[in-house]
Amino acid sequence: MSKLVKEMVTEQLRTRYADVESAVWVEVVGVDGNTTNAMRRDLNEKSMRIEVIKNSLLRRAVGEGPLAPLAAAMCGPAALVTGGESAIDAAKAIEEWIGKLQDKVRLRGALLEGEYLDESRVAGLAKMPTKRDLQAKVVGCFLSPGSNLAGAMLAGGGNIAGCLKAMIEKLEDGETIERKSA
Repeated sequence: MSKLVKEMVTEQLRTRYADVESAVWVEVVGVDGNTTNAMRRDLNEKSMRIEVIKNSLLRRAVGEGPLAPLAAAMCGPAALVTGGESAIDAAKAIEEWIGKLQDKVRLRGALLEGEYLDESRVAGLAKMPTKRDLQAKVVGCFLSPGSNLAGAMLAGGGNIAGCLKAMIEKLEDGETIERKSA
């Protein structure tokens, strides 16, 4: 690759990954073209992108930017998965493909909100709840006491209404209602 082409590719990578703070490093070896296209299409539908990148060009492109820790660790055949809401979404999408392709796809590392996760730690990334899941749990925790209180307040009124209805039905049937003294 000529120096001019390297500079053009580096500049293109620099603009593409300037604002990216989370990514997943994947090794894709021995996957045929049709399967690769299907994987790209699937990731694209999930607003993600997979790109095979030459490690040295990525290091030059990101410099000291947010992806620098991941770029410094990358070696060998490397593909970068970006997009989704976070690296967790990307890891979950790749885990689906690992299940389909067994030994041909491997998670090698990730960058999650500025922290580099090596191969031993990235395996658990797909099992983590996403930001949306955590937000739903927090909202559920906030709403739970209020809904319990409302249910308790309405339950008492429902019990009283049920007793009054039973009394009215007895009176309509001509029965007498006995008073119990306390």
